[in-house]
Amino acid sequence: MDDDEVIEFQIIEGRKYFKSHMWFQHLESDEETGDLYKVGITDYLQADLGDLIRVILPQPTEIEEFQITPEEGKEQLGTGAKEAGVTGQELHIGDALVTLRTSQERWVIETPFPCHVIELNGEVEDSPELVNEDPYGDGWLLNIRPHDLDPDDLLEPDEYLELLSEF
Repeated sequence: MDDDEVIEFQIIEGRKYFKSHMWFQHLESDEETGDLYKVGITDYLQADLGDLIRVILPQPTEIEEFQITPEEGKEQLGTGAKEAGVTGQELHIGDALVTLRTSQERWVIETPFPCHVIELNGEVEDSPELVNEDPYGDGWLLNIRPHDLDPDDLLEPDEYLELLSEF
């Protein structure tokens, strides 16, 4: 991008932001499973990148219970995953959270903290223009449950705007 080029973008209330140009919308808190966040890229990033031609989300995997039929008097072995309803994918710091492609570049956003992927918005993989048209709505990317997230790492809208002014 040229220094003289002006980018028009929105920062909306009701979201927290991260320095990697992602937004987080808190959906729920649960004592057992933790906080649930909807995640997407900011309007600033989509405007800066231009028209997206591909969005690649992490590929989900099923965690199936491994169970051995017990002999009489012996315990059953298993992960307990099926009982706990665990599906999806564990991501670690530095794993690819999302890959965005334009006709001219590829942008990989790494996972900023360990998390469990709960749901993917497959619509954006089929129609990447949703991210350009509505990054805070239909263009959301995934729902996650972070592990060890320090809420102070997430920026308020005005703090994110201040971060952008440093570029």
